[in-house]
Amino acid sequence: MARENVTQTQVRLPNELLDTLKASAEKSLRSLNAEIIYQLQAGIGITSPHATPEEIRLIIREELTKACKP
Repeated sequence: MARENVTQTQVRLPNELLDTLKASAEKSLRSLNAEIIYQLQAGIGITSPHATPEEIRLIIREELTKACKP
């Protein structure tokens, strides 16, 4: 994200929501900030779902298997 298109702000979140966002960020291999942006965009229909880390691993395995076949 370009810095000129970004505004820094403070938001109060319930502790339980923050914990949930942190867990989701870790699972999705995103920073907390990126996770919050992703969830906000997804909530208003801007972002399409991304592949999960497990889905990415599966795709890589399949592609490696194809590439290693004679």
